Amino acid sequence: MATRNTTSAAMTALAARIPVPASSFIGRAEELDALARARDATRVVTLVGPGGAGKTRILLESLRRDPPPPERIAFADLSGLPAGAPLAPAVAEAAGLRGITSTEAVAAVVWWLDLGGESIVVLDNAESMLGEAARLASELVEGTAAARILATSRRPLNVAGERVVSVGPMSAEDVEALFWERALAVRSSLPDSPASRASARELCERIDRLPLAIELAAARSLVMAPAELLAELERGIDALGEGPTTAPARHRSLRATIEGSVGALDGRGREVFEACGIFAGPFSARAAAVVAHASLGDLEDLVSRSLLQASSEPAGRTIFRMLGTLREYATESLAAAGRLDAVREAHLAWMVQELGGEGFPSVADRLRASHRDDALPDLRAALDFALRADPAAGLRLMASTEELWRLVAADEGAARVDAFLDAYRAPDEVRAGGLVAATCLSLVRQDAESMRTRSAEALDILDAHTEAAGAVEIFRAAGLAYAGEAERAEAAARRALEAFAAVGDEAGQARARGILSAAALFAGRAEEAVAGFASALELAAKAGDVWGQGQILTHWGMAEHALGRTASARAKLLAALDRFGVIGDVVVYGSALAQLAALDVRRAPAAAVRAAASAARRQGGSGRYDARTLADIAGVRTAAAALIGEGPARQAWDEGERITFADAAAGLRALDAGASRGGLLTARELEVAEMVRRGHTNASIARRLGISERTVESHVAHATAKLGIRNRVALAGWAADHPVGG
Repeated sequence: MATRNTTSAAMTALAARIPVPASSFIGRAEELDALARARDATRVVTLVGPGGAGKTRILLESLRRDPPPPERIAFADLSGLPAGAPLAPAVAEAAGLRGITSTEAVAAVVWWLDLGGESIVVLDNAESMLGEAARLASELVEGTAAARILATSRRPLNVAGERVVSVGPMSAEDVEALFWERALAVRSSLPDSPASRASARELCERIDRLPLAIELAAARSLVMAPAELLAELERGIDALGEGPTTAPARHRSLRATIEGSVGALDGRGREVFEACGIFAGPFSARAAAVVAHASLGDLEDLVSRSLLQASSEPAGRTIFRMLGTLREYATESLAAAGRLDAVREAHLAWMVQELGGEGFPSVADRLRASHRDDALPDLRAALDFALRADPAAGLRLMASTEELWRLVAADEGAARVDAFLDAYRAPDEVRAGGLVAATCLSLVRQDAESMRTRSAEALDILDAHTEAAGAVEIFRAAGLAYAGEAERAEAAARRALEAFAAVGDEAGQARARGILSAAALFAGRAEEAVAGFASALELAAKAGDVWGQGQILTHWGMAEHALGRTASARAKLLAALDRFGVIGDVVVYGSALAQLAALDVRRAPAAAVRAAASAARRQGGSGRYDARTLADIAGVRTAAAALIGEGPARQAWDEGERITFADAAAGLRALDAGASRGGLLTARELEVAEMVRRGHTNASIARRLGISERTVESHVAHATAKLGIRNRVALAGWAADHPVGG
């Protein structure tokens, strides 16, 4: 047999046929670790991912780090085989076996594998002849225990014993390093400024952090800075141009790579793929069934081809995503086929159904929608289409998502609802629903004139004893209460209470009672307000209205403060922060945080001014603060400067602008822990806490104290645990307000 005449020298020459990358390898530590574990655990491993994800580079790097002898690797690039060519003889030739016929090829490769030592057959780009690759892999594994198969493919081989290693976009850190190394290689004078870095990061995200796309973008750096290329991408993925003419045809452009995957779909598969491209964010199988008429089999096929990505939410639900570049290609294809508007209509109808339905939503319905910030990309896409094609549907969506816009993007929400109200003028319940949303967002943005006109028009349309009328009245009541018009605020709150009671909306009734009590507080009747807050909170808890509980507790804390009950005020405000932290509110959360800082500023000026700065940084991010909150923030800053000096107060303010609400709240919460448990810290822990406050790193502390970094880490961990706080930021705040010897 010809194989027995094969010489060792002939097989050694095989090393020259294994691709040797011309550029450096960057990142992919997680994938390399997964591949190493898979190679140890099983005999068939397939790296699976979309075109351009860098599967071959990862495989080659794995072989470089953990290589068998060069003569024991058979590397076969299946994409280079002519259509219909037999696979086994090509693998035999890659193993250094010449003159092997198709009938002898499998036996010859098995013989080669049995020669001894670790041997690996690499099937690169196996998706180009998936069936043949799967059959050959099975035959080799069944033919000898020495068989080890490594494959790269856009689809799994689906053979017994196969382990799949998923390869997707690179990490943000790795992809930035890749872009700049490649870009500076072609243009060493490329400006490397913070602004240019920021544009490059946005560019990398825009092209899905796929290595092929990054390489193409970096090559364009010869004539374009990152910001220019980012703008050019608005024209589409072809703005990236083409790679070297020596590259395989499938990798010369991003479009060619995508077409290689999509072109393998049958007619139905392509239609489903294109329709799934309408989703701007993650979507469920149910959404795909309604909008794209996709069966579970269709979704399974697209996932197996790396045209969709499947993942699990914390709650266990499977969701699907499409890479942005694939989505752009799918949308282009829909437009070319004349199907784009029809699929957009189905998507819009789905969003209306998913986020609220046809009628005006209850508070409970709006609360459910407020937790769907994952739906924002699709909500925005649906609203963009609705403004042109169906303003009524857009107003229904705005009415049902008013709480979501209030929480995350009040300015954007207000602009959108105003545009729909300009486009839809009929004085009916559809317009009234939009007016309710506009009234709410005007309140959050402290736009009193808009709130007055929008609410008045809504009430002219609505029946007084409806959910929508109750919503309008409660927003009016809140605005009037904060404006100091207590009598009018109480009247509006009572009308809201009547409306919500008429339709049995407990969450609405709880909010109305809370605002009624707030009006009493602002009118100087704090004791009466406290009694009202207690019953309102109980009802809000029963209704499951977390935001309503937070608002009630915030005002209740103000009432306790007005009555001189500082400890009770702090407890209520801390409880309010807990509620707002759950739902991500950034307006009333900031108000509660500022009030708590105002309570604590004399007790702990550094922690208080950090909290005030954190709250101030969010001003305008989603809505505006009322005058009381702005006064609290300014008062804390002034008081802190008087207590600890301008310099330390300014330093604390700068620190506060860089921390989250949660960290700022933790710093204030730690004051109680510090008062009750500060004595539990050892002398060394107190010393470490003080050095953390001064900005020293663990390494710096270790050098100064003559101990190891691990010991420093242990002291920090013990101190934060004893004090009941979360991290170094909070520990630094605690140390600032509990100076050693103080």
